[in-house]
Amino acid sequence: TFGFAYSVKGLGVQLQTTAFAVASLAIAVSMLIGITLMVGSFRKTLEVWILTSVQADIYIAPTSWKGKGSGGALDPKVIGTLTSHPAVRAVDRLRGFRVYSGERQIGLAGVEMGLRGGESRFPLMEGDPSKVTREVIEEGAIFVGETLARKADRWVGDTLPIYTAQGEQHFKIAGVYYDYSTEGGSAVMDLATMSKAFGPGPINSIALYLKEGVDPETVVDQLKASLPESSLRIRSNRRLRTEVFKVFDQTFAITNLLKGMSLLIAVCGITLMLLVLAREQVSELALYRSIGASRSQIFRVFVGKGLGMGLFGLFLGSVGGVLLAGLLIFVINRAYFGWTIQPYFDVWPIAQQAVMILGAAVLASLYPALRASNTPATELSREI
Repeated sequence: TFGFAYSVKGLGVQLQTTAFAVASLAIAVSMLIGITLMVGSFRKTLEVWILTSVQADIYIAPTSWKGKGSGGALDPKVIGTLTSHPAVRAVDRLRGFRVYSGERQIGLAGVEMGLRGGESRFPLMEGDPSKVTREVIEEGAIFVGETLARKADRWVGDTLPIYTAQGEQHFKIAGVYYDYSTEGGSAVMDLATMSKAFGPGPINSIALYLKEGVDPETVVDQLKASLPESSLRIRSNRRLRTEVFKVFDQTFAITNLLKGMSLLIAVCGITLMLLVLAREQVSELALYRSIGASRSQIFRVFVGKGLGMGLFGLFLGSVGGVLLAGLLIFVINRAYFGWTIQPYFDVWPIAQQAVMILGAAVLASLYPALRASNTPATELSREI
């Protein structure tokens, strides 16, 4: 009796031939699932981080400032105009530039650490935010990003050397926060501490906290209208978050192409393997036809073979994909980038990919199945 079980049994008998196609599909599935889980976990982690750290209603910076130096600075008059808006209840000023810590160049930022509720802007890996913020304000301590902490191997209680206007100074590390903004690492101190260490300097960007019930987009339009000649980026919280995820999705868009190419190559392998099987089994197929097997039955057998190869490849690849995702999340990202990515498993995209893989396997088997089903019974006498 021809059926799916018969097709799978045939695959087991011809394992020396089909193993290569199944292995190539399993490798493609491993990469597909592994990268999907890694990117999905990274995106979810970034989403939580953005919701925690991006709390102000409006963010303003010169268009020339990229967060790497003091080349873009806000004019004090412009700051006065922006902060004097009647809807503004609190202002967070940021001064940032690159400094040397030993031989390593890092990003250093000075912010208004005494801002009410501002301690939650830095999601800590460990420690009480209120206590850590108090040390930063009163003792001149600093926060360091996880990336810098891992690369410099300096944690809470250690000191970080930074070259200042007075020479090298060692700043106590009060807290380590999750950081996904820079590969080289960064540190944060209170603006007052920065002024003592480096002298007075320009403000590079500001964040505005609005009064309750005020629409940020309306205030953004009003601020832009009040400063038509200024070259500023004025963005609401919602727009900034949208831009962050847009950049993230664009960065990882290439992975979709790589995953698609690997799956296409694996599927072509299934097609080629089934064509080889059809050619090798000409006499066997002719025998089936001579004893009454219909073309549709042989067609279904080969489609079943393709589906069986897809299932085997999906099973093996799923195991490999989970292991690959674990390697990417817990080992490679931490060792290379210094980031802690929280694992996140979303069933829906994995289920979609599983259906796509099985569907591709079936499609790959259609042409070989058609060729095999057209084998006439007269081929038996020719083989003999």
